[in-house]
Amino acid sequence: MKLKHVNKSFGSNQVLTDINLEIPAGQVTVLVGPSGSGKSTILRSLNLLEQPESGHYEFDEHLQIDFSQPLSKKDLLYLRQNTGMVFQDYNLFSHLNILDNITAAPRHVLKQSKAAAEATAKKLLAKVNLADKAQSLPDQLSGGQAQRVAIARALTMNPKFILLDEPTSALDPELEAEVLKVLLQLAKEKQSLVIVTHNLAFAQAVADKIVFVEAGQILYDGPGTAFFSEENQHPRIKRFISSMTFTNLL
Repeated sequence: MKLKHVNKSFGSNQVLTDINLEIPAGQVTVLVGPSGSGKSTILRSLNLLEQPESGHYEFDEHLQIDFSQPLSKKDLLYLRQNTGMVFQDYNLFSHLNILDNITAAPRHVLKQSKAAAEATAKKLLAKVNLADKAQSLPDQLSGGQAQRVAIARALTMNPKFILLDEPTSALDPELEAEVLKVLLQLAKEKQSLVIVTHNLAFAQAVADKIVFVEAGQILYDGPGTAFFSEENQHPRIKRFISSMTFTNLL
């Protein structure tokens, strides 16, 4: 997927300015930057939870979008079916058990049979180490368990990309580790992931590509290894890493 010359504002506040970004399939792309920098807006633009005013979006060979033009319902449906979204606050249906939360989209959107959807859901629950929670309700789960359910729910649609917006920021360190372990496994399996996070240790461990965003602009777009290297002499990035890892306090 590619964004070209993308601009987005909220009222008089310009939040994205001339964004050009390519996100490769089969890799993990991590967006980092200070709060309010625009990284979540970039992520949400990738499945049109936010729609920029201008620019172009090349999702794949079947879908190219000019943001200045109206988008058809058919194109929006195609995009949503092929981009799974995992939110900070899980967004599970509180009145449905875990199995039904995961099977709802495949049954209603993909028109899968109940048996087929449940078979896939049970495999995915086992994948995220929650096979014993199929009949539980969301309020019976820990935050880490609920987020792993949200990841399983995204996977059940077999999307080309999974987008994760601060998936662990609401969790304590122990529960966060449960979720990060699942994401690390997906990375090893070459699942295409786009992640917004403040956890630089996780970003360093998982990212093939780092995108550093500040004030609605991309200041770095390149390999994760180079971003975290001591040889990276970009002064703003060095200050950011120092502040996020508390090395400036030592």
